[in-house]
Amino acid sequence: MAKKIAIVDDDHIIQESLQELLGEAGYAVSVAADGASGFDLIDREKPDLLLADILLPRLHGIALCEKIRARDDFKGMAIILMTGVYKDVNLRMYVHKGLADDFIEKPFRDKDLLLKIERFIGPGEEKALVQPPAQAVPQPDRQERKTPGRSVASELDDLVSWAHGKKK
Repeated sequence: MAKKIAIVDDDHIIQESLQELLGEAGYAVSVAADGASGFDLIDREKPDLLLADILLPRLHGIALCEKIRARDDFKGMAIILMTGVYKDVNLRMYVHKGLADDFIEKPFRDKDLLLKIERFIGPGEEKALVQPPAQAVPQPDRQERKTPGRSVASELDDLVSWAHGKKK
């Protein structure tokens, strides 16, 4: 079962880009556009991690964190706050108070966000790579050129010479 991440952000572009990024990384993603809907989503979905903007309509991101932390059934859920407005000092204060586990400033690099998420809930489910069995993979026609007594280096020299001759 995929690990669940709830995204609470009122910016539709950020919602869509995070949904795509995290979905491709193997996480199950659900989205809400405001703090009140976000709390309802969290209550219903019980995600492993919340990724929430601080400036949200209907319920501020910090108030959302306070409501979550007040509930015993959400104690294990990790929270990462996002912001493009508040800077390091303010965010660190919320983390130190225990309202959030970490923060990230917008704009952020996808890789940085994924590393933060993995630190709290681990990597997402890997997509199953469907590969045919080895015997079903077509192999190019090859003629064995093993000459008794020749070294690998000698064979490689011949191959390089042959390749240089093909370029001309």
